[in-house]
Amino acid sequence: MPFARCYMCKNACGIITSVEGKNVRVAPNKDHPQPGICGRGAAGPYLLSHPDRLKSPLIRQGDTLVPTTWDKALDTVVKYLKELLDQGHPEYLAITFHDYGKELLERFSALYGTPNLIGHESVCHGPRTVASELVLGTEGPRSVDPDYPNSKFVVFIGRNPLEGIVPDIVRRIDEGRKKGLKIAVIDPRKSAIAERYAERWVPIRPGTDTAFLLGVIYYMIRNEMYDKDFLVKYTNAPLLVYEDDLTPTGIYSQQLLEEKSLNGRKAITVFSLLEKEGEKVYPRLQQITGVGYDDVKYIAENLWSNRPASVIDDGWHTSFSNDSTYTWMAAFTINAMLGNIDKKGGLIIAKKAKVKLYDKSNVKAQRIDKIRYPLTYAAFQEVYRAILTGSPYPIKALMVIGTNLDGRDPDSEFVRRALKAVDFLAVVDVMPSDVTEYADVVLAESTYLERDELPLPVGWTLDNWVDIHQKTIDPLYDTRPLWWIMLELEHRLGLSSSTFKDLEEMALKQLNVSKEELAQKGALRIEEEVYEVYPYKKPFKTPSGRVEIYSDTLRRAGYYPIPTYIEKNIMPRANDEFFLTTGHTLYHTQDSITFDIPTLVKLAPDNPVMISKNKASQLGINDGDEVEVISLTTGQRVRCKVKVSKGIRDDTVFAYFGFGRHARGERFAYGHGFDVNSLISEQITDPVSGSIAQSLNIVKIRTLK
Repeated sequence: MPFARCYMCKNACGIITSVEGKNVRVAPNKDHPQPGICGRGAAGPYLLSHPDRLKSPLIRQGDTLVPTTWDKALDTVVKYLKELLDQGHPEYLAITFHDYGKELLERFSALYGTPNLIGHESVCHGPRTVASELVLGTEGPRSVDPDYPNSKFVVFIGRNPLEGIVPDIVRRIDEGRKKGLKIAVIDPRKSAIAERYAERWVPIRPGTDTAFLLGVIYYMIRNEMYDKDFLVKYTNAPLLVYEDDLTPTGIYSQQLLEEKSLNGRKAITVFSLLEKEGEKVYPRLQQITGVGYDDVKYIAENLWSNRPASVIDDGWHTSFSNDSTYTWMAAFTINAMLGNIDKKGGLIIAKKAKVKLYDKSNVKAQRIDKIRYPLTYAAFQEVYRAILTGSPYPIKALMVIGTNLDGRDPDSEFVRRALKAVDFLAVVDVMPSDVTEYADVVLAESTYLERDELPLPVGWTLDNWVDIHQKTIDPLYDTRPLWWIMLELEHRLGLSSSTFKDLEEMALKQLNVSKEELAQKGALRIEEEVYEVYPYKKPFKTPSGRVEIYSDTLRRAGYYPIPTYIEKNIMPRANDEFFLTTGHTLYHTQDSITFDIPTLVKLAPDNPVMISKNKASQLGINDGDEVEVISLTTGQRVRCKVKVSKGIRDDTVFAYFGFGRHARGERFAYGHGFDVNSLISEQITDPVSGSIAQSLNIVKIRTLK
């Protein structure tokens, strides 16, 4: 039986596949460090016989996409990309994707010379990832994770693993709960994890997480709830900075809280500055956040009493507010105050290898989103803007790999205008989607059951595991794997003569594993210490090698260098106005193919807008009523059903994203639910990370009776 990764979402859980007659079966690989199969994974084999799947490459003829040969499809793509190379402007090509294929796409982008490989992170984990880079020197959600099985107290901020896309995280949380793990959830909505697992739900006002965490920091400092030894040895909390311009002196005080005169100027420790940031908001905490001082006390005292086996979860979907980067800087700072970094039950720096499939980069231009947002991890809205305006330089060609931009990114009308306007659009996917309707060329990818993949590090593990992905059957139609498509483009553009075997050998060498042993076992653990490595035996990968509560990188880029709350003038101003919040449904994967699988559509056919029981009563709305939702930021309006709930703030409504497909090629998805992205502006952003402030959009709800 082949060992495989389930690619029904981007997290690639370990599975075993088999063929029984004409049927392909999937089951969890219990020897894999990230085992498990959810409803989406169980539905995966249906892709093989799905009537809508892409069965061959397509090319545009007038208003229609028609089947074509691989040679003609690839030559059409190469012709356009070669023109950009000949003009000396490879940066005019942008490529976007959603995690899958990252290593291959990084390679192609480097060889081709475009800096503009930009993912989905501005609507997902961008803020926590930028904060993680600044404070800990780590990267995305897989690079750092709580040790849930050994934790005693975990705080989740706006995260809901019970409706998330990694079953193994829930398994690990359940393992911790069997040992007595307690959970608190900070979220405007009483999510599934708040409802089923939490001892405390803190129903915070959208956009005010930073203020709340600064309140927790202030309470902890005033009550001496911090690990002084860890902060002095391993963070820049005792660093003295000049108070007038916040430049660093380079001098570390022996005291965490100190103000003194240096060179005729007032200098203050970073920890003292942090206390002042907390002091700014603490007297107004209830007014700002809508929650009480007892919530601050509960969070602070439970974190402190259970240290170091207590942790603020590192988050995932964090693109909520215009200060979300500071939210997560504050969260990582609190973890440092607890001294829980790399401690059993605390916040663990993942010990895993990386794969890089190229030696040399031909990139010369600046990445387009980094011109406006120099520290961003990804701000793909800048690509759309460049397509439409030609500024700061034009984007003339776009490659979209396995992601539906219309279902992914904010302000759907803005997205569609850009897709119509771009000179050349190539799409690689297994299924048609909204975005394929605009394509000039569609390159039909084989399903994950019909293709081999490169060996890669396992995503959601604290230690170092590597796994393999073996195809179950040969392709049923005229489709190809992504690696074949990208290598063919390289060959035809004269960028390389590499083969899949060459890339495989490169990956195996970097991962330090044997192909034979990996093929025999499916997944291998590379022996390595998990606990108390960073910063005790290895420095953090920050400029100072310490936890950087104060970031000189931020200061030099023109931003405030420590966590701070940004005051807001965005709020509901009438009885029928609300903050709009969004999230992930258990049965579908963001912008992906799951929305067109009938069994999953039956389980989650639409996305009613959730409203509080109290507000529904005031507005004369009943559960199941149809209403009109009008965005005051985009001007767009939709019709949808209502779900009345006791588990949401009166000033807030909630809806699942990913619904509202407009492509008739998705016969099962078409007409189900509404497009929540049409109600979210791409112009309200976090200026540090460039991420969309998704929860700072105000909507008006009108009854249709």
